Amino acid sequence: MMKYLIGELAKKSQVAVDTIRFYEKRGLLLPAKRAENNYRYYDDDALDQLIFIRHCRELGMSLHEIEDLNELLKQPQQQCKVVDQAIEEHLGHIQHKIQQFEKFKMQLEQLRARCQSTTTIDDCKIIQSLKQHSDEVH
Repeated sequence: MMKYLIGELAKKSQVAVDTIRFYEKRGLLLPAKRAENNYRYYDDDALDQLIFIRHCRELGMSLHEIEDLNELLKQPQQQCKVVDQAIEEHLGHIQHKIQQFEKFKMQLEQLRARCQSTTTIDDCKIIQSLKQHSDEVH
C-alpha cells in the first residue's frame, strides 16, 4: 500500500492541501497516520476517498449529501436503492437551482435591456434598479 505526504496526496487527488485538511476536520476523510518523524502519511484509501469526494463535489453535491453517502458506504450490504434515493434527492436540488438560474437569467436580461450606454454610471438604469428596495428587479 502506498503512503503519501499531504502534498503528494493533493497532487494525485487533484484536491488542494487546505481542502484536504478541511475534509479531515469535517470527518469526511480519516485523519492521517503520524510517523515517528511527525509527518502525516495518507494511504490509498485516503486517495480513493478524496477522489470520491471530488467527483461528488463536481456534481454539485453539498458536503452534507457527501456525508450521507459516506454513511451509506459504511453499510455495504444495504440495498443500492438508498444510494438511488440520495441521487434522486440531489437531482431535485439541481432542478431547483436550474429554475433559480433561469429566473436570474431573465432578471439580468431585463436589467440589460434598460441599459442606455450613453449615460454616466450615476444615471445608469441598471445601477438604479439594483439599488431599489424590493425583492424583485423591476
